[in-house]
Amino acid sequence: MSLIEQAKQKAAYQAVDEHVLPSHRVIGVGSGSTVVHVVARLLQRDPELNAKTVFVPTSFQSRGLLLDGGLTVGDVEQYPDIDVTIDGADEVDSQLNAIKGGGAAHLQEKVVAEAAKKFVIVADYRKDSKVLGEQ
Repeated sequence: MSLIEQAKQKAAYQAVDEHVLPSHRVIGVGSGSTVVHVVARLLQRDPELNAKTVFVPTSFQSRGLLLDGGLTVGDVEQYPDIDVTIDGADEVDSQLNAIKGGGAAHLQEKVVAEAAKKFVIVADYRKDSKVLGEQ
């Protein structure tokens, strides 16, 4: 695994470990290259916890990862109260302002983030900026 992939994995695992609680029953899962590691970490949780949890994806990519892992998938219309959503970002500044991608999943990412009680951005060291837009 490359150093960049190791950084993505470390950030994703830390986000899941620190912000996904056993009491959470609805978890939003964002899009992008870091989400592969988020789903991998979610699959390492106790299978009984995952069996009691619905995962709300923001994209075709995250939906496929969740389904391939045998997890239950729902949508924000069914589950408008999401305990936590974890998503990636293209750039994050010191004030935790972020730039999200502008791809096809952007609207769904915003809807799922807004529905979450807690929204967590996963970003490795390459996404750190002093001023948004510098990258």
